[in-house]
Amino acid sequence: MSRLLFAVVLLALNTPASAYVSSAGDEYDLTCNADGYSLRSKDPISRVVQRGGSARTIAERETLSLGRSCDAHLKAYGKGEWCWANGGFVATFGDEKVGFPRQELSCLVPMDYESNCRC
Repeated sequence: MSRLLFAVVLLALNTPASAYVSSAGDEYDLTCNADGYSLRSKDPISRVVQRGGSARTIAERETLSLGRSCDAHLKAYGKGEWCWANGGFVATFGDEKVGFPRQELSCLVPMDYESNCRC
């Protein structure tokens, strides 16, 4: 019985955060792959997208891709860049930012790019 309890505690300590919460309060699930991190929103997110002189609002579940070479992509804003520091991590798309304060990206299996992209 004590071995089972030890295994459960060890697994719990090695499991990444169940959800990442943006500075806007939106929740995301994290997956990791050879290209970097992928954060998928749990619920639809409304964003105002400006193109030239027009603006439109889109509301959908979104995927924020954070690449191993510090590139970022979000459908609503296109290409950008991201970085991390002790205070969390942030993706920047021109004037728009998606930040995750006081959180650290962590994969269940450590990836060779985890120390890249420091702010």
